[in-house]
Amino acid sequence: MELSNHIESLNHEFCDNISEIQHLGYRVDGSDGIKKVVGLNKRKSVDYFCIIKEHCQFVEFSDLARGQEDLLGIGNVIDEIKKKFHRCKLHKLLKQDSKRELVEKFKDSKDIFHKIPECYNDIPEPFSNNNAKVFYIIYAPINDQLLDSDKATINSYLRRLKSQVSEGLDDDICERVKLLVLKSFIQELN
Repeated sequence: MELSNHIESLNHEFCDNISEIQHLGYRVDGSDGIKKVVGLNKRKSVDYFCIIKEHCQFVEFSDLARGQEDLLGIGNVIDEIKKKFHRCKLHKLLKQDSKRELVEKFKDSKDIFHKIPECYNDIPEPFSNNNAKVFYIIYAPINDQLLDSDKATINSYLRRLKSQVSEGLDDDICERVKLLVLKSFIQELN
């Protein structure tokens, strides 16, 4: 099997964002992704293995900010005290779930990455390096229509999440976590 069969343009799948990425990656998830070929299809995974600055890195596109926007817009609860209580409770659940899912995706992706040599013939040089990887978590821009206080809440959530994901991954498997808005990620690729 050829690893090059999985090469495609990076697709962020952010509905409201038309920014295209002029960079290729190796599709890990999906019906024709690497994880299916290596026999770990039931595992969680990042979206792509991507060669960035001559190293193979892990790339996940996540609509984290949009989830927070939805959370901030709880409109069904009229009473402000109840609204604040529900928002706090949901925020805590969402934060825990997001952290756990992202950590699992990275760890499972590392297992998938290690199985590549068993299943493929045409492994590029950057894939032969088993050193710790950078985990790129890319999110869509925060809605400009939000109040500044809501934008600050979302930014605070993203900073805490990045820190928690970093703490959940051992240094020997993850060099660092980079949480970037789509535009910054595109600039980093150039």
